[in-house]
Amino acid sequence: MKLPIPRDAILLALSQAARVLGPGLAMVVLAAKWEPETFGEFASHFALASLVAFLPAAGLSAFILDRGGREPASLRATLRSCDRLLAATLALPLLAGLIAFAFDSDRTTIPVTLYIAMTLAAFVELRVSAFRATKQEKQVFPFILIANGIIILAALLPGLDSWAVGLFWAMARGFQLVVLTIRAGKAFPQTEARLAQTAAILPFIASQSAGVFYTHLDTLLVRAFLGEAAAGLYNAALRLLQLASMAAQTLSQWFQPRLAAQEPDSAGWLRQRRILRLLLAVSAVGGLLAFTLLGGFIIRLLYGEAYAEAAPILFLAGFVLAARCFVAGQWMELTARQLESHRARDSWLLLAVFAAIAWLLAPAQGGSGVMLAHLLALAPIAAFSARSLARAAPRSKRLN
Repeated sequence: MKLPIPRDAILLALSQAARVLGPGLAMVVLAAKWEPETFGEFASHFALASLVAFLPAAGLSAFILDRGGREPASLRATLRSCDRLLAATLALPLLAGLIAFAFDSDRTTIPVTLYIAMTLAAFVELRVSAFRATKQEKQVFPFILIANGIIILAALLPGLDSWAVGLFWAMARGFQLVVLTIRAGKAFPQTEARLAQTAAILPFIASQSAGVFYTHLDTLLVRAFLGEAAAGLYNAALRLLQLASMAAQTLSQWFQPRLAAQEPDSAGWLRQRRILRLLLAVSAVGGLLAFTLLGGFIIRLLYGEAYAEAAPILFLAGFVLAARCFVAGQWMELTARQLESHRARDSWLLLAVFAAIAWLLAPAQGGSGVMLAHLLALAPIAAFSARSLARAAPRSKRLN
């Protein structure tokens, strides 16, 4: 029997794979080419550049996905609002250079190209979300493929330093931004819809900005406590975790606008939620088994013996992946039920609990301690999110 897989679902999966595999594989290739210390320095700058550039954009892409699913006619105005809000914070990359210079005790050259690349990527993210909200993945797929192909090519070229790699990265994101901006102007008609109010965006900013800190703080903590070589080992495992998280990210991009477009707890909505939970469970189990049973082999195969100490970190990453898939399902449902403020609360609580535990474990346990902190922090967050969802369920369902 032929499975009824929609064409746009296939395009989304391929597109999301390219978006995640591009930077992820590039980092894996760079780690395999460079010594842990060199890679750790680059990964630390990359984390800081991503943190500073994506923090202003935090929540905007999620808001576009949600708003586009509910009010597709107002998407052009929504995108314009988010562009203006992001442009208003463009001074932050300049501040990032000062922060990075202070962060770098050796006063080495700061790869400014990385900060430019991440800033351009933030604007690209808004346009990708707009097309996905209106189920127009074919508009972005070819250019995601080309741009991330350029990024992988830069990593493969011999003799490039971090500045040159960052330059290729910036060129790829600049190409994407120009093309997608032109296409967005043609795809989204001008309407009388008013610009999105900042108050409507704030819950999304609150929830997603914590996620930006959470995603990049771990690398900075490892480097601050243990140095660049330890950061390189940690990132060798972290990049594989991020690659494995591609499935959950793809599911979020697919299901969020579709859940937002239906009435919560309707028959269609519940069916979408069941499929989402099943697919997340498959992703969690697959990643858990791969990392726990084959972690040491994977590390040696990809990076060589110089990164052997990253194997225990990858083992723990398998459990982190499973926990994240579970929480991701909860958070997608919170957004669909228009409980973004609950998700924001849980996001900041996750950040606080993780930072506190990692601060205690990192000095003694290194990268393994930081990865364990991720796992320990996710447990109470899952409980809080489950409580919010239980309270949001229909009264008749709670009584049965």
